[in-house]
Amino acid sequence: MSRTVNLNVLRAGWCQHLECMADRGGRWALTRFPALCGLIRHPDAGWMLYDTGYAEHFFKATQALPERLYRDAVPVQLPVQEQLLAQLKAFGIGPNDIHTVIISHFHSDHIAGLRDFPQASFIALEADRQHFESLRGHRWRATLGGHLPALLPDDFGDRLTLADTCKSFVLPAWMAPFSQGLDLLGDGSLIGVPLPGHSEGQLGLFIPDAQGRPVFLVADACWSVPACRGERLPASPALWFGSHDAKQYRQTYSGLGTLIRREPAVAVLPSHCTQAWEAFSNEQ
Repeated sequence: MSRTVNLNVLRAGWCQHLECMADRGGRWALTRFPALCGLIRHPDAGWMLYDTGYAEHFFKATQALPERLYRDAVPVQLPVQEQLLAQLKAFGIGPNDIHTVIISHFHSDHIAGLRDFPQASFIALEADRQHFESLRGHRWRATLGGHLPALLPDDFGDRLTLADTCKSFVLPAWMAPFSQGLDLLGDGSLIGVPLPGHSEGQLGLFIPDAQGRPVFLVADACWSVPACRGERLPASPALWFGSHDAKQYRQTYSGLGTLIRREPAVAVLPSHCTQAWEAFSNEQ
């Protein structure tokens, strides 16, 4: 029996891009893509995060070339009230109260705030960690792939647990085609689900009971729930240049679309979909 956890989905900044990049049926117009993260309260493990969104560290890490190209290509806005530390303070949560950060993958809009949580342990998949480490000292290659190694805390390796080492978990049959996960806490409450394609080792998070309903945080496995439901892929440039493996991305995307259409009771939450975020928030 899984444990009930509390989940709030927060927007920690946003960037601008063409709407049609996430949805081939979308407009050729700039729109906001939120950088979402999950604030989780577990009855035993306490406060946790799924990703961190943007943070001030992003701007520091992109001051010089070549990293500056990242900021110029994808303009980022982080209003003071949307900074994650400010939002956590409104919940009565300090930086040291966050005990764990689950990292979906190492693109900068997902890890920019890691340095703000000095007491947190980290959970990530080995394939993504290995790729990220291989980019150290290769600034141009890292930047072109959306990675900023300077965002990692200096003691990151000492605080990291690999999700791959967690016990396997059989997902409910209704989650098909997703069948296997990783029991991150050992109690069935937070299940890591590999979502291959977008990065070398992207980790989704299935929460069987988040305030009474199942939730599937899917990071960048899709960028728009309406598009995924309607079987509309991202635009070709986003698919080919924004994916580690376009074939795997298509397979994962198709599986998510099947799940979204068949199981409307599960809240599928990508990291950059305003519609899904607002719908979930309005239900809380």
